[in-house]
Parts: sequence; C-alpha cells; structure tokens
Amino acid sequence: MSVPAKTLTTPVPVALTRSLLETIEHAGLPRDHLLSRAGFPFDPLRAAAPIAHTTPQQYSRLCSALCRHFNDETLGVMPDAETPSGTLRMVALSMLGGGTLATAMQRAIEFNSSCRARHRPPQENCLWVHEDGRHATLSYVGAGVTARHQHRVLAGLAIWLRFCGWLIGQEIDVIRATCAGPAPERTDSLRYFFPGPVAFGASSNALTFSARHLEVQISRNEQELAQFMALAPYLLLHAPEVGHDSVTRRIRGIIGDDLRADLPSFAALTRELNMSARTLRRRLESEGTSYQRIKDKARRDRAISLLRQPELSIFDVAEALGFSDPSAFHRSFKKWTGLPPGEFR
Repeated sequence: MSVPAKTLTTPVPVALTRSLLETIEHAGLPRDHLLSRAGFPFDPLRAAAPIAHTTPQQYSRLCSALCRHFNDETLGVMPDAETPSGTLRMVALSMLGGGTLATAMQRAIEFNSSCRARHRPPQENCLWVHEDGRHATLSYVGAGVTARHQHRVLAGLAIWLRFCGWLIGQEIDVIRATCAGPAPERTDSLRYFFPGPVAFGASSNALTFSARHLEVQISRNEQELAQFMALAPYLLLHAPEVGHDSVTRRIRGIIGDDLRADLPSFAALTRELNMSARTLRRRLESEGTSYQRIKDKARRDRAISLLRQPELSIFDVAEALGFSDPSAFHRSFKKWTGLPPGEFR
C-alpha cells in the first residue's frame, strides 16, 4: 500500500488532538512530556493564537505515545478488557484469511469476545443482516462504560468499520448511527466520524450500512497490512484509504472539489469511466452506494470543510456548492447532518 504525498500532508483538525489531550488530562498524565515525545513544539490548546490543525505526523506520534503509555491500543474506550500493544494486529491477521468481509468481521467479533470479561450481557457485540437483505448493522455496548462515555465506544465502531472498508478496498458509508448514551457536551470530534445525524439514548451503539459490502472478498495481504499498521492512527482517524479500483473513489475524483458548476450527468459519467450504464449501476450497487448518494456526500463533505473556515460566511459556502438560494442550502445541509449550517459551525 502506498500513501499519496498529498494525503500525508493533509492537516488534522484540532478537535481530534483535543480529544487525545483531554484523555491525558483526565488520566493525570504528564501532558508536556507526552507532547514533547510526540514532537509538538507547542501545546495546540494553549498556544497564544488559536491552532486549527496539527500535522499527520504530530497526531500519529501522539497517538502512539499514549498507546505505549497505557499499553492499550483503544485508549480506554473498551474498559471491560485490556487491549495491549499488538492485539489489533492479531485481530487484523485473523481477518485477512476470512474470505468475505462477513466472515472476517465475524472472526473479529469472536476474537473480541474471547478477550473480554465473562458474564457479559447477551449479544453485546454482534453483526446481523436486516430482513430486507439490503442493510446490515454492527452493534456493541461497552460493558463498564458510563452512559456519558458511550459515544467514545461508538467512535471506536466507526474506526473499525473504516478498517473493514480498507480490507475490501471500498468506502463503507454509515447509513444510520445510534449511541447508548446521551449526547456529549462537545460533539465536534464525534461529528468528525458521523457528519450525519446520530440518535442518542438508544439501547446500543450501532452502525447500519449496506449489506452488499459483506459479500466482498478481502483484497489485502500481510505486507499491505504491515505498511498500513505503521500509519494506522492517521489513516483510520483522519484519512481513510480505500482501494484504487473503487468506482466510488474514481467518481469522487471526477467530481472534484469545485461544486459550483453542474455535476456530470450519469450518461457523461459512463463515458468518462468507459462503462455501460448497466455495468456502472451494478458496480455502484456492489459498493453499497449510488451516484446520487456520492453526489450528496461530496457536497456534504465539502460544505463541512468550508464551514470550518471562519472567514467564509454561510452564504459564501452555499455559493461555493452551487446553491443560488441559501435557504435551499440550509435545507439540504440539515438533511445531510441533522443540523442547520450555523448550528453545525
């Protein structure tokens, strides 16, 4: 697996670094010492001027320093059992020989269950396909996790689903997310994993996605896994990497970031990809998505990126996305994320 230079220079939003620093403070750890070990020349939350981003290298080193200090690769989000260094690699190795993603995920669930405390609630960690056959849900309730920290377990599920997407070379889009706890005081880091709505106060932490992904064969090998693990904190938390053969990825590349003009029609897309309409629909269906969903997600992601730039007004953002009517942008953004753009910002 090679990672494009452009990807490795993409800055990491400070909200993610803030979450790590909050973990350091809650645990009473030497904050300045860990920041120094991670190569930070400053404290990003105590700098004289507000810092919006940190580098991928700084963020990855801080993650690694924390994991080594705790000897826990989940940084405490799975408190019912320790996850010492090397555990996640062993889980990943067990998944590589799973054939389809469904089998690989079930192996990981069994591995997880064998490592957790006994006498847990039934079906604490499970994966099932809905009766309609179109959707699948992965759920987990963190035993021993307080209700107000269940959102951290939900974020952990999102990270694991990103890794599953890497295994099959496809982006697994979360259709619905529920959290077994109330909304946290700060939602910026959680929104980073779930730009769309999250239902809080549910019976479990659960992610619903297209069941078609479960039928896809694992396409990675041990050499690629070794390269991936060296960059895992950055790739899983900030810049998920999927396969170059993914049609979804190719379409996103064609769409680009300039969304002011009309996006290509489906017919134009088939010509650009040198595919028949039937083949393109079948490929998109196999990746659990559609052209309309890809377009909506492109607009949503671009809108979120622009809203993080304080110098841009909401009208500017709407205009950059091709909305001539700001009220139409407000309606669309609320449909995508559950919040109006002003409140989301």
